Amino acid sequence: MLKKSHYHNLSSCIAGIYRHARNDASRYTGETTLRGTQGDLIIYLYDHPGLSQRQIARDLCVDPSLLARDLKALKAQGLVSREQNPADHRVNIIALTRSGADIARRRIRSVNNWWIDLFKQNPDIDPETFQSELRCVYNRLLANQL
Repeated sequence: MLKKSHYHNLSSCIAGIYRHARNDASRYTGETTLRGTQGDLIIYLYDHPGLSQRQIARDLCVDPSLLARDLKALKAQGLVSREQNPADHRVNIIALTRSGADIARRRIRSVNNWWIDLFKQNPDIDPETFQSELRCVYNRLLANQL
């Protein structure tokens, strides 16, 4: 049983897992031009096309001004496009370009391989249970933001 005085360690563990997976994915794909959040953003856009900047910022828990900076950099690299929503011209819809989608697929493949290797090396960790519990926490956090 985890002591309440040790709950803060959960954040350190989650952050460390995230950094290992992200850094290894970047190394596997040879992507050196994308900063951490930009790589996350590319994958998120691949999995969730047609979202507004506001939706992306909320879902990724990223400051909107930092997201705008990253989107500007990705657009300059030709990896994303920004289009006005025809139904509401105040809203920008973000989409991956073909090049952005290619990078996303490579990064996804690398991250998936990273997790496959981790679970192979640690058969005592059940991937389905691990994913299910993390998904539950994430969904509750998103629901609390609405």
